[in-house]
Amino acid sequence: MSRVDELRAGVDQVDLEIQRLVRRRRELSLRIQSLRLRDGGGRYDLTREELVVAAYASALGPRGADLAEAVLQVCRGPVTSPGATSG
Repeated sequence: MSRVDELRAGVDQVDLEIQRLVRRRRELSLRIQSLRLRDGGGRYDLTREELVVAAYASALGPRGADLAEAVLQVCRGPVTSPGATSG
């Protein structure tokens, strides 16, 4: 195995861990959304999402904001009721 192949194997392992973490984040996010909807709120909190995006951008640079937006999209899950998009 070449050094490049070894490093790529490491990247593959990191990618699997990121996928596992995003799945876990989505599970938590969907539970939060369920509680918010049950309590009469919206599916997500825009202020909270802005903080998440800012934290990613601070840690990773401007493209970190793009990554945060993608993660948030994945974690929102499907819209299950009309008008339940924010709040």
